[in-house]
Amino acid sequence: MSTTWWKDPGELIPEQADLLDLPEDQSLLIKGPPGSGKTNLMLLRANQLYIGDRPNLHVVVFGSLLKQFIQIGGSQYKFPPEKIVTHARLFMQILGENNASVDTEGMTLTAAREARALAVQQLVKHGKVGKLYQALFLDEAQDYTPLEIEVFSTLTEVLVATADTRQQIFKIANCVPLLESLASTVYPLKYHFRNSKLICKLADGICAGDPSYAPMAGSSQYDDAAYPSTITPRCGLELVQQADSMAKQIHGQLIAYPNELIGVLCPRNKDLDVIETELIKAGLAAHLTRANGDNFEPSRSIWLSTITAAKGLEFRTVHIAGLESLSHMGNVQKRLIYTGVTRAKTALTLYWNESIPGYLDAAIKALQPSSKVVTKKNIFGKV
Repeated sequence: MSTTWWKDPGELIPEQADLLDLPEDQSLLIKGPPGSGKTNLMLLRANQLYIGDRPNLHVVVFGSLLKQFIQIGGSQYKFPPEKIVTHARLFMQILGENNASVDTEGMTLTAAREARALAVQQLVKHGKVGKLYQALFLDEAQDYTPLEIEVFSTLTEVLVATADTRQQIFKIANCVPLLESLASTVYPLKYHFRNSKLICKLADGICAGDPSYAPMAGSSQYDDAAYPSTITPRCGLELVQQADSMAKQIHGQLIAYPNELIGVLCPRNKDLDVIETELIKAGLAAHLTRANGDNFEPSRSIWLSTITAAKGLEFRTVHIAGLESLSHMGNVQKRLIYTGVTRAKTALTLYWNESIPGYLDAAIKALQPSSKVVTKKNIFGKV
């Protein structure tokens, strides 16, 4: 956690610092790859407006995990933690203040989101709600729907959003063109600092074949000399074996990276349950917290989470288990694993049993070219 948030203006490079010189009444869309400082810049911009003439504002996030993560940075800048809210809480608060309500019980997450947004939109249409806020700041805005973005824009004088379509992990329409039309300035960030060049190469391999994709490896500013990086694939392991292998590494990583966060991620919650149980058996209970659960303890070193809930976070080292389930996750699977691997700064270990999607398998093998010669006997199934 020690290197997550900037501590001094001198830590910013020009493309980051220049954003804070833009007029405070400008609506902005901040675009950039993972680790480019989008969230940190958004938080600093929010503090800039809060200290200035626009204290009636909120930083809006998806879930409580990202909210608490940003609150950690906010405490460093003396930014009020109550100004950081989830989008569901913000919409429900507006509805409650206007004697309106929406019953989302039994709804899917997508349906509940739409119902809340439509209910607030009705208040706006009937003249009961106007520009309630001087500014709203949307982190990870690529995962909002166009309807939600429209509603946010009606509620605020200044709208600031961060977005990276490569990390869009919900099956929704792309809202970035709408964000671009609402912004006074679209501010692209080129350079990034979180991910080692090796992890960038893996991310680039995952997205190979996408003509619109801008590779990360060439613009990485990661300090490889200070933190040599590794990517370790662990295949052919049942889930319990994955946890056992993971525990052996983590015991050493707790010593190698003191005061740094370790992320343990899975595509599915039910796999995460198994991993958590096994890590507790391995003697790591005192260090563990279920980051996407009700009893989250951010002071602990090992955060367990689904990949979806971990978006926006970063860790010195990341373990991603249960990767065979990616194949069942439809057209978001590439963006999901891209988001997962780019949570890691230095060390990344990937675990699966029988098989993973071909694009991921190829991306991993490209990092470790094999000298193995394939013979005719091999292709006939003979050793």
